[in-house]
Amino acid sequence: MATQSLYRRYRPRRFSELKGQDHVVRALRDAVMTGREGQAYLFSGPRGTGKTTSARILAKVLNCDNVVDGEPCCECDSCLAVERGTSYDVHELDAASNRGIDAMRDLIEKASLGTAGRHKVYILDEVHMLTKEASAALLKTLEEPPPHVVFVLATTDPQKVLDTIRSRTQHLQFHLLPSDALAEHVKWVADDAGLDLPQAALDAALVRGGGSARDTLSALELLATTGGDMGDIVDLDEFVDGLIERDPGRVLTAMGHAVSLGHDPSTVTEDLVRHLRNGFLALMAPELVVLPTEQLDALAARAQQLGAAGLVRAIERLGSILVDMRHAPDPRILIEVALVQLTSDEAGGDLDAVAARVERVEHQLKELKESGLTAAPAAEPVPRDPTTGRAKLGGAARRPQPTAPPAAAPAPAPTPEPAVASAPAPAPEPAPAPAPAPAPSAPRVSVPEAWQNTVKSQLKPLVRALYSAGEFAGEHDGAWAFNVPNEAHGAKCAEHQADVEAALSTAVGAPVSIRFVAAGGGGASAPKNPAPAPTPAPSAPQESAIDRAARAAAAEPDPEPEVAAYVPEADDEIDMSELTDAPPEAVKTPAERLAEAFPGSELMTDDRD
Repeated sequence: MATQSLYRRYRPRRFSELKGQDHVVRALRDAVMTGREGQAYLFSGPRGTGKTTSARILAKVLNCDNVVDGEPCCECDSCLAVERGTSYDVHELDAASNRGIDAMRDLIEKASLGTAGRHKVYILDEVHMLTKEASAALLKTLEEPPPHVVFVLATTDPQKVLDTIRSRTQHLQFHLLPSDALAEHVKWVADDAGLDLPQAALDAALVRGGGSARDTLSALELLATTGGDMGDIVDLDEFVDGLIERDPGRVLTAMGHAVSLGHDPSTVTEDLVRHLRNGFLALMAPELVVLPTEQLDALAARAQQLGAAGLVRAIERLGSILVDMRHAPDPRILIEVALVQLTSDEAGGDLDAVAARVERVEHQLKELKESGLTAAPAAEPVPRDPTTGRAKLGGAARRPQPTAPPAAAPAPAPTPEPAVASAPAPAPEPAPAPAPAPAPSAPRVSVPEAWQNTVKSQLKPLVRALYSAGEFAGEHDGAWAFNVPNEAHGAKCAEHQADVEAALSTAVGAPVSIRFVAAGGGGASAPKNPAPAPTPAPSAPQESAIDRAARAAAAEPDPEPEVAAYVPEADDEIDMSELTDAPPEAVKTPAERLAEAFPGSELMTDDRD
């Protein structure tokens, strides 16, 4: 004969033997003692919490011949028949396997028949698995049940039961057992069954059971068959320690060891997520964790080291991996990659990894603050252009100025000595003059360089096309000359002058003004009667604008303003003898000027004459 399982051998026979369900026991006892039993009950709760067992106890007490304080005697023929499963008054139906309309019709037909006992009890387990048609047929019977029939519906998912069925039943919710009550019950079962197991094995059974009495006793029986050998149990704390120390090798070794013991990677991941959840609850609400006190304290200490943010990040990451592992050809690869990402900043290049680094920095700063030390002041951030996001060039980014030596403290006044009355009092020593303020440094980037490297590419295509035909020549009187092919082109460029000047000012860090100069000699935005430019001496080489810009960026600012060679000076005297006649090809007719102003145009002549 096969040995009976522990959870069947120690199944409660009376209401008083139920563990952790005092509210259910009180409600059912009072109903039996006052004779106000309901015609339909709905028992819901996690697996292994006593739903079916309570339904059988209720069936016994409703037909027991010797009811005492709402408890069955468990000695009469009716009670013994219910325990053996041979009673004609109690009918159990597994709705998971008999979920169709035919099974429900057969049940309804038999319910109307009479019975030898006082009540006919129908126990429907996993009632949420019934089909829509079967649920509708059951609903009709629950609306007008026979007076001697009592329905007890049990389910682990009451939300899937029709609302109309739930509204016609007395709903009693079963809970997972508290850790202390379950630990006491497991110890009593082990002593009564003669199991010689260490305390570590009992604690392991409690962890595996997760608050379910049936699952805990099944785990205890499994440990008893192996003699209390803990070698095949996965050490989940090893994973948590690896996450705390951010050691990828340690977590990978722990996963490899678990797989070598025959555990499925998905099962190990589920256990790890459950363990991390217990750690999270140990920080936030310890009363919700079903663990012995010693294990709860150790888990809370590890959770404190990992931090609430680290626990949430690990639970979210492993939870999403569990979904992907269901369809992966090799689930182990996914969990190993996830563990490496949780323990290595280099592998975790997402926002979670950045958040982890920021969290560690904040933790280090907090430790420094608590120890009385202060961190070094952060460097002043480089100003950035709000339009492009780049660091501002030119005047906004200046080289550090040498720190001026502190002013010498004034010498203390000498102690007065007795002097002759006719001698005048010594004049006080004058205070040292303050050091002159350092002169502002020149922009690090000139206007032509900023134009070519930064501003030109940021302009709109139309503006960029217009300004591409010209170039910056030099600066005079605070305005930069911009050579354009002709006055008409300069007028077009002047329409967008404000936008270009604003972009250049932002790039160089100083106000920039533009003056357009046409190739024919007149400025598009210059004064109306400009003086003719003097002819430079042939012996003095003319310095280009690029050379001047490079010299201005490398050297300290010149005390004298820089003057372009072509800018006219109103006060210069012109020697007419030095002037030479322009070559004939330099003189352009109006038609040629029109063709130059409008590239691609054709001159139409009137041949009618």
